[in-house]
Amino acid sequence: MKIAGNVVSRLGRRLLIVESDAGQLPPLYTEVADEQSRSVGKIVDLYGSVSRPYLTVLCSEDSAFGVHAGDKLYVIPETRPEKPRKNSSHKYSRDMRANRR
Repeated sequence: MKIAGNVVSRLGRRLLIVESDAGQLPPLYTEVADEQSRSVGKIVDLYGSVSRPYLTVLCSEDSAFGVHAGDKLYVIPETRPEKPRKNSSHKYSRDMRANRR
């Protein structure tokens, strides 16, 4: 599995701050797992400098209890980031305008 980064800290019950490597930066909304291949959550934010990026991982319900600072997280290979859906309502509005004429 590809490494996502090292856990730096926890914020509350469901957020993890992860220091990542700039050369192996995973895309947003990909799932990450711990060293035992248990799903931890999804990457929801990317920030920091280009040479030293940080990730915010939103954990699923209580899955972060076994994850501590210094642990490594890995990208789950079979997951792909979700693509935002395009709003196709403009297509129908053009058709309706054509029917009015």
